[in-house]
Amino acid sequence: MKLHQQYLLLHSQFGQLAEHEVTLSDLAKLLECTHRNTLTIVKKMIAQDWIRWVSQRGRGRRSTLTLLVPADQIAAEYMMQAMNRRELQQAAEQVGAYSSSTTMQDHLNQWLLGYSGHHTEAGSHYERIDTLRLPIRQQLHALDPLFINLLAESFVTSHVFDGLVQRNEHGEIVPCLSHTWDVSSDRKTWFFYLRKGITFHNGHLLTAADVVYTFERLQSTERRTLYRDVSKQILSLEAADPLTVCFKLKAPHELFLPFLSTSRAAIVSQATYRQHRDGDKEPDVPNTMQKPIGTGPFKVTTWDDHLCRLEAFPVYFQGRAHLDRVDILQIPWSAPAHLDEKQDIESPFFHLVHNPSSSEGRDWTQISAGVMVRKLLTCNTQKTGPLSDPDVRAHVHACITKLYGNGMNESNGDSGDADKVLMHAEELTYLSQHPTFELPIPLHITTIPQYRMDARRLASSLEMYGFTCTVRIGTMEQFKGNLRLESDLILFSLIRDRDEELRRYDLYLTLSEHLEDSSKKSVQEMLQTVVSSQISADRTAELDQIEKFLVQQSLLFHLTEKPVETAYLPSVRGLSFNSQGWVNLRHIWFP
Repeated sequence: MKLHQQYLLLHSQFGQLAEHEVTLSDLAKLLECTHRNTLTIVKKMIAQDWIRWVSQRGRGRRSTLTLLVPADQIAAEYMMQAMNRRELQQAAEQVGAYSSSTTMQDHLNQWLLGYSGHHTEAGSHYERIDTLRLPIRQQLHALDPLFINLLAESFVTSHVFDGLVQRNEHGEIVPCLSHTWDVSSDRKTWFFYLRKGITFHNGHLLTAADVVYTFERLQSTERRTLYRDVSKQILSLEAADPLTVCFKLKAPHELFLPFLSTSRAAIVSQATYRQHRDGDKEPDVPNTMQKPIGTGPFKVTTWDDHLCRLEAFPVYFQGRAHLDRVDILQIPWSAPAHLDEKQDIESPFFHLVHNPSSSEGRDWTQISAGVMVRKLLTCNTQKTGPLSDPDVRAHVHACITKLYGNGMNESNGDSGDADKVLMHAEELTYLSQHPTFELPIPLHITTIPQYRMDARRLASSLEMYGFTCTVRIGTMEQFKGNLRLESDLILFSLIRDRDEELRRYDLYLTLSEHLEDSSKKSVQEMLQTVVSSQISADRTAELDQIEKFLVQQSLLFHLTEKPVETAYLPSVRGLSFNSQGWVNLRHIWFP
């Protein structure tokens, strides 16, 4: 047992500052060691100024013990040492009991500044190994493109897998695994021609059979995957020859090519991912912690509950990465394994240092990737309830406008800050006097764990306007399912990146599922116009019309919007971003 652990054991027994009369025999029993070792431990703690020990000589005489240092400070020191030794499991266990401590958070955040970033070491043959350490605040549950849900998972898979096409830094769709493609005049048949000699991380050659398998696997799943509707438009696909794939669509769909550039359409190895015999349905459950095999610039060499290590794939077809290794550290103190209703958690995500809480004093440079995160609220009018009444929805709309129009956003802190933006008493009275319904109005608000604080702040504020609100928090899978359809208001976000057109299409289609039949039909008819237009500006204009319709009908409310930013030190070179605003690790290098 380490000295830090022994101190924490004493602290749990005796507490801080108060004097306690004990014998060495008492301490030896507590620490489960010999009398001689106990005396050595006491001397070490005295030397560290952790304890004050007034010794009384003689067998059975009781000495005086005073613990001088807070437990969370010792726990933080132990955590940092464990992290440096890569003893991440012990570190996670230690921090679990103290994760709510502000002192510990401060200690660990300071330590992170030194731990993360670029580090150089010598390899076994004295070669230089460049490592980038990235802390992330989301647990990696899956790295299979079929099962990813979170930003952190998508970030990793974007460096491990490739698609048939990709977006460049200007947002244009350009070749990737395929060197070119053709499309028929009716826009329903697409041919993709694969590059020769591309290998997966396990050495297998990429062929058209892998592409066919990838999309057949995607189509056969029962999971509600992102952009599922687009993949369902594939009528058939076949390998015309080992390097040519032919897709036939049910109807022209102008978001099909953009879809192929996303993480959902990343190509997997048939030999690696086929987990069933011919004729059997592929299981809809991920193979937990299976190391992914892709064709991307980095391969996964280590993956457990705390560390995901990426190493450069030396024969990557678009050129080897400058970095040799990327250690993605899953911060255990910021992602509790079991969330309960008393815990609030946001899930910020760091690139080099992404959306840093403080970048002062370190010569950080702040850069925006041109990506915005917009938080939204939508009404479920498929459910019979108060929001079926347009007047009630209009009342909600007026309240939302007052609340968020006056600056209530995520930077306000806790729910108590909502008091600062509440309307004047006469305005509140005016809005609350409505001839067609009675107050209070009961509402259920549903969201995912990342936005529980937003939902609770919103619920607290709406109660000042004549509502009684219940907040329901569900996992991503629950949120995709019936949980939304059982609620009145649904709080979520839209990432506005270079895939915004595709994201908005998927958002409005999903949103239409919980609208009453007339509005649902209107939205889905407008979405058909979107996918049939070959001109991007026309598609954007039609998407804007859908949004305008939803807002006018008080079915969609904009809450807050803020940019996704990355802070980096001047020593970073080659900084660029992919279509989703994430740092492209392949181009990063350090002089």
